[in-house]
Amino acid sequence: MKPESPRTIDEARAKRSRSSIFLESTLNEQLGLLPGEARKVKSAMSSAVTVASPKTSLQEAISMMTSLDVPVIVVYDGRHLVGMITDRDIGLNHRVQEAPQDAPISGFMRTSVPFCLEDDLLGDAISVMHGSQSDWLPVLNRYAQLVGVLSVHASSL
Repeated sequence: MKPESPRTIDEARAKRSRSSIFLESTLNEQLGLLPGEARKVKSAMSSAVTVASPKTSLQEAISMMTSLDVPVIVVYDGRHLVGMITDRDIGLNHRVQEAPQDAPISGFMRTSVPFCLEDDLLGDAISVMHGSQSDWLPVLNRYAQLVGVLSVHASSL
C-alpha cells in the first residue's frame, strides 16, 4: 500500500527524516540535503497573483481569467485567504454551466485550500500539492499576507 501524501506543510515536515547531527549543523545537513537541494518556495513561486473577492461574479471571474490569460484566481477578502477557483474547476463543474452569470464565485470556489509560506521548502510544498490533488498553492508570508502562488508545473523547473 502506498503511503499517504501529506495534506499540510506541518505534515510534510513531520514526515521528512532528520539525522542526529545537532551541534553546529545547518538545517540542510540535518535533513540530509546537499547544498542547492533545499530550494525555498520563494524561488519558484509567481508573485503575479490574480485576486478576487468572494462577492465577485462568476462572469467577471471568467472574464478576468480570459483577458489576463490566467488559470487560477485566489479568493481573498483583504485579510484572509478564503478560497481558490481554477479554469479546470469552472470547466468541470456542471453547476457553473447552469448558474446565472451574476452568481458570486463564493458558491463555486474551493474553500479548504492548503497553502504554504514563502520560506517553506519547495519539496514540502510539492508534497502538499500532491496530497491535496491541486496544481496550485497560494503562498503567504509569515504575517499571513498573500504574496504569490505556486504552480506544480513551475516548481519542477
